[in-house]
Amino acid sequence: MPLKDQFGTDVLIAGWGHTRFGKLEGETLESLLVAAAGEAIANSGLEPGQIDEVYVGTYNAGMVPLAFASSLALQVSDELANVPATRVENAFASGSGAFQQGVKALLAGTARKVLVIGAEKMTAAGPEAVGAALLGAGYESAGHPSRTGFTGCPRPGGRRCTTWAALRSRTM
Repeated sequence: MPLKDQFGTDVLIAGWGHTRFGKLEGETLESLLVAAAGEAIANSGLEPGQIDEVYVGTYNAGMVPLAFASSLALQVSDELANVPATRVENAFASGSGAFQQGVKALLAGTARKVLVIGAEKMTAAGPEAVGAALLGAGYESAGHPSRTGFTGCPRPGGRRCTTWAALRSRTM
């Protein structure tokens, strides 16, 4: 059922921005987040001071030292200094979880304009750290060491970690 039929209103995506995908040497979680958010704000035609709430979706799990990534949104503009910023972490669905929270804020009437940011920086950590973080997002593999990374990694007892590879093949 469309939002307008369900809630009596629609939600408009007024602007968007993105960075390149891939292993980006010299980029940090902060630089990627600031670039994408700055582009989205510029694309929307809004001024940063018009934003009522910010939602940042990122899956960290120790891949970057900063545990409070929602504070990075404040680097986009000084006008966001007093705007509530909330981090949403939902493993591989953190960006879409942040988007959902932004929509809910609009529908609830607690905000008229929200900035939603999804950002990841997984290449700054070694394969063991990234593998452990990604395995930690799955119930079965949480707490198991990762010696070779995530996709197809050997597991104790001869079992293999195939969830990610299966998901990738279905979505590619």
